[in-house]
Amino acid sequence: MKKIYQILFVGAMVLGLASCEKEVFGPSIFVDPVVDTTTYTYEFDQWLYKHYTVPYNVEFRYRLDDNATDPNYNVVPVSMGMADTIAHLSLYLWYDVYDSVAPAGFLKENGPRIIQLIGSAMINASQGTEKLGQAEGGIKITLMKINLMETNNMDQLNEYIFKTMHHEFSHILHQKKTLPKEFEQLSSGNYNPDGWQYTSDAEAWQLGFASPYGSSQVREDFVEIIANYIVKTDAQLNTMFTTAEKNGKSGRKILEQKIEICRTWLKEKWDLDLDALRAEVQTRQANLDWDEVMSLGFLNESAE
Repeated sequence: MKKIYQILFVGAMVLGLASCEKEVFGPSIFVDPVVDTTTYTYEFDQWLYKHYTVPYNVEFRYRLDDNATDPNYNVVPVSMGMADTIAHLSLYLWYDVYDSVAPAGFLKENGPRIIQLIGSAMINASQGTEKLGQAEGGIKITLMKINLMETNNMDQLNEYIFKTMHHEFSHILHQKKTLPKEFEQLSSGNYNPDGWQYTSDAEAWQLGFASPYGSSQVREDFVEIIANYIVKTDAQLNTMFTTAEKNGKSGRKILEQKIEICRTWLKEKWDLDLDALRAEVQTRQANLDWDEVMSLGFLNESAE
């Protein structure tokens, strides 16, 4: 049987997170901020420290650490060139976006403490799924398959990186503040945790889910609504909505209700404007100068 590979995101809950929140999300979790000046990557490491660690209290990891990956999967390191490019793109299309619309210091207080890049995907052959990202206890986001990215393909970058980042960050937010009860009721009878990977986009949309994986369980549904709404273009959203109401299906109504619940929850719980986030992302995507982006980085410029 031909296996069907879909995107699998994991939002890992860690019990007792609330009790240690103040310690984890303090002024800094990095007790030794000194960058090793003896390594070949010193300039890049210094750039990462200045642009990630200082303003956002986050460590951007690109070196492969076997202790930080699941031993049940074989993975490969991310290339230096891709690590460099993704680091710059992530600032422009994710961190700067939240800085422009969120309350001051929002990401430094609530964002992940570690961004880890892996060059390959983690494939579960028995389920026919591949894991492209995971969020661990509101502390760490891992992005995978980085070496295979086409850096001039915005749809691919969104599908495998930036939608994943919005997805996983939304997990972090709902791990700290409870999901709205009314959201859970909209699709209570349609979740399919064991067979979601055999659902097509059209089938998921007509059931009121933003993606097949969103149909796996409530919390994945919630974060997939947010992530897809932010990164999809107007044309892509229109395709989703139009398909969702074909043949008299009620998917569009459910999708619109879910978006409104997410919009209200983000505003009331986090003072985040979902539509402002989306507008900023869409503007940046549409006006991205790829030649300029590809010229950035420690390989092409002196460290600041």
